[in-house]
Amino acid sequence: MTTLDHRLTATSPVPRVSSPGRRARGVLAAVAENAYLRLFAVLVVVAAGAALLAVGIAVVIDLVVPLFFGEQLAALAALFPRIGG
Repeated sequence: MTTLDHRLTATSPVPRVSSPGRRARGVLAAVAENAYLRLFAVLVVVAAGAALLAVGIAVVIDLVVPLFFGEQLAALAALFPRIGG
């Protein structure tokens, strides 16, 4: 904001303590500014979600299939003793 268009600022400028153009940034700030790092972070989150989903589906199948098909699995194990273990 200037006063009467004489380019006089209404507020005083904030002095810089550190060297100009450099300031301490955290990892999240660096990721937020870089588009490639944002894309990489999104891909990592999507891959982790897909891995957790695959593990969850495997656990559910491992628990549910014997409940519904227990007799059929026992019959298959009797027919094929080497495969049934």
